Amino acid sequence: MILCGSPHPFFDRKTSIVSKYISELDDCEKLFIPMHDECPGHWYLCVIDFKNSHIQILDSLRSKNRDKFRFQSVKTVVEFCQTFFKLYDIGKDVFQFSIDWAPSIPTQENGWDCGMHVIRHMQRFKNGDPMTSSDICNSMKIRREIACDLVLHEGNREKQTIVAIVCTKTSTRAMKKLLL
Repeated sequence: MILCGSPHPFFDRKTSIVSKYISELDDCEKLFIPMHDECPGHWYLCVIDFKNSHIQILDSLRSKNRDKFRFQSVKTVVEFCQTFFKLYDIGKDVFQFSIDWAPSIPTQENGWDCGMHVIRHMQRFKNGDPMTSSDICNSMKIRREIACDLVLHEGNREKQTIVAIVCTKTSTRAMKKLLL
């Protein structure tokens, strides 16, 4: 709706919950946008780096027959972002940014770890650290770490409820296995 010129009330800068966060975009150095390619059901990441005027695509399962589509999808999202920034007076101009594929990132070894790769890329890339192959060597361990980070995060208002449910439904042996 924003692209049509009639903003949806959710995006109203003055009255919506978006107003709480929209001002933070002025100071934002990097914007992480998870992207989904429905054809193979694959997630990849678009990183808009405002500080270096650059856009990178991080894809753990590149495909010659899908690269063109994914690149075009990123361009479409970037155009949407530019429209959004202009509409809400956010001092960002991404039209001049170069877009390219991130060099030498770890590739996934299966057809289902792409979401985990996207999350891990965001965790590492936010500090400027590239992800290495050793970051993904044990995908089950990383899945547990991500789940624990989400559940135990100080901002999770459901943390106590989730922990109580897990504790009551899980034996001590299963709990030890879960945490290892």
